[in-house]
Order: sequence, then structure tokens, then C-alpha cells
Amino acid sequence: MAKICLIASSVFTYGGEQRVTAVIANELAKNNRIVLYTMDGEADIEANPYGLTGEIEIRCTKQPKFGMINRVLRRLIRELNEKTGLFYRKRSCYGVLEYAYFPKAWQKQLLSELNREPYDVILAVSGGNSMRLGLIADGLSCRTAGWEHNAYEAYFETPGLYFWHMDLLFQKAVNSLDHCIVLNDYIRQRYKKAFDADCDVIYNPRSFVSAEKSALKNKTFVACGRMIRQKGFDLLIEAFARFAARDSEWNLVIVGDGEMRGQIEEAVRSYGLSERVVITGFTNEVKRYLLEASVYLLSSRWEGFPMVLTEAFEMGLPTVAFDITAVTPLLTDGEEGLLARPFDTEDFAKRMYEITRLPQKDLEEMAQKAVRKAESLAVERIITAWKELLGAD
Repeated sequence: MAKICLIASSVFTYGGEQRVTAVIANELAKNNRIVLYTMDGEADIEANPYGLTGEIEIRCTKQPKFGMINRVLRRLIRELNEKTGLFYRKRSCYGVLEYAYFPKAWQKQLLSELNREPYDVILAVSGGNSMRLGLIADGLSCRTAGWEHNAYEAYFETPGLYFWHMDLLFQKAVNSLDHCIVLNDYIRQRYKKAFDADCDVIYNPRSFVSAEKSALKNKTFVACGRMIRQKGFDLLIEAFARFAARDSEWNLVIVGDGEMRGQIEEAVRSYGLSERVVITGFTNEVKRYLLEASVYLLSSRWEGFPMVLTEAFEMGLPTVAFDITAVTPLLTDGEEGLLARPFDTEDFAKRMYEITRLPQKDLEEMAQKAVRKAESLAVERIITAWKELLGAD
């Protein structure tokens, strides 16, 4: 039995990262002792949306409090770095970046918490936690690992988001860890080239198993996710408008909510699609909407590992998706669905039209291949790689 510590900003709120963390943690807890540090509040922990087992010990952690001058100065440095790149990749400025993003007081607090008891391995979930763990790894007596959940382009090439202009911090941290786990081989190659980091690739498992599959009888597309720029619902509405100019029968259901909902609803109205597009808002009945649809649509600009795609596959849904790096390992064009040129809404609409014109037997064959892909991502298979890497039972 191994004693494993997990550090995650959140496991008890909604999201793909939270869901897969809960799945892996529950599997590891069957034969190992798991301690989970999280920043979630008591109400979220009580709700426990992904059914984290009671065998896992939960510990809440918060950032240390800083004085007003400290907070203002750190914020000014961050804004200056992110907007101008003044400290970007300048090794002489490393100390300034560390102060701005991960001050010593924060590192000291985390180190003190983690050294209270012995662990065999500490696993940090996602980039920010990986950096924090890497920066204190020398002060720990156990093995350390970081588990990354997003695309390289999202982390380091998207202005103003994630770890924009934080390459130096990430490089030092990731090379201080014993392991860095990424979600596909493309990300592994990018990390090697950018940071000279040797990473392990472990796919995420499917998050649930369903005996029910879509009957593929309804002329309905479905898409799920938070309405944020990453998910590309603005592109999806544009593509559906192009599709709808050629087809008068298929409708679109979008399952989700978020900051861009008003913008998406306005786009639906402006295209005159209010009778053909339904936006459900937040719901716990995602499975029902997947069962009632016949084709899944994935319009994301980037993903680390699109859990919604594996969920669609599990429900037997062929998929039309942009050919982004996270999708390529999961969906082969013409097999589990069809791929469109990245962010080309005209091509996406064309592939939507093509898949709706397939004979039923061809659509069903795609669905069977989608189910087989989901089966290849069964947690029983994925957890073997995790146990080997972590030295767990």
C-alpha cells in the first residue's frame, strides 16, 4: 500500500479536470491511502458531484494572506509581464517572476503542510499546482509528479491566459519534478522542445460506463460544455447557420451555461435559428441529451483531453470536430466521425452535412467504432499505467 498525496485546486466543482481527478483518485483509493488537498469550500465538498469515495482524506488549503502593498506590487509585475513580456524568458528576472506568481510565503506554507507526514509520492493536478510543487520539490523527501490537463498552446501561446509569459517558472518547476504526465504525444514533444522535459503520456479514462446507447434516430446534433471562448460555441453557431442554409430538418441542442451564453443566444437570434437551436443551461441530465441525439459536435479551439468526446463515444455518438491536437489521437477521420479544418466554420458545416447524409448503416458503423474507442479508455486499463508510475498497489 502506497501513501499518495494529491494536490488539486478543485475536485468538488464541475469540469472535466475535476471529473477525471475523482475517477483516478477513487481507483487509487481501493488499495492505497490517499490524502487530497483542495481549495474547495465546505458546501462544494458536501455536494461531492463526482462521488469521491469516503476512503479519501480531504484537507482544505488556502493561499496565505498578503498585505495590501505586497498584493498591489505583485499584481503590477504580473500585468507588466503579461502585457509587455518585459521579464519573459530573461533568466536574470527569474526572482521577480517567482515573487509575482509564487511568493516564498506561499511556497513555505505548502512545504510545511506537506512535510507534516511522510508520503511515498505527491501528485499535483494541473499546471499551477505542478509549478508550486516543483518549486518546493527539493524540500520534500518523497517523489513528486505533475499531471497536466491542458494543451501546450493553451498554457503558453494564448495571450493573457493560463501561463502566458511564465515559461521560465514552468521550466524550472517541471524539471524539478520526478515525473510530468501529459495527455498525448504531441504535448510530450512540445514540452521536450520547449523545456527539455521528459514526460510520460497517460490518456484520461472515460468517466462513466453506459449500457444505453443512442439509437441514432433523431435528427439532432448535441454539444456540451461551458460557454467560454475555449469551447468555440460561437464558431459552432456560425457553422450550424451555414449547415442550416442547406438543411431544414436537423436541430442543435447545446447543453451548458457560462459567461458567453448571452453572446451565443444573440448569435442564434441574429441568424434566425431560434426555432432550431436549444440551449439547456446547466443540467445534471447530460446523459439524456446525448441519448436523444445522433451526432456530437466538438467545436473547441483547444483542449487538453476532451472528456466530452469520450462521453459522446461511450453513448455511441459519431462526432464532427475541429482537427485540433487533442482530438487527433482520439478521432480518426471517417472512423469515429469526421474532422474539419481547425476553426474553419465552412468546412465544419460541410462535414456536418456529409455525416447527416450517410446511410444509416454507415452511421451505425461509426457509432460502433466510437464505442470501441471509449472501451479502450476504460479506467481499468488506464489505472495500470498510473499504478506503475506512482508505485501504487
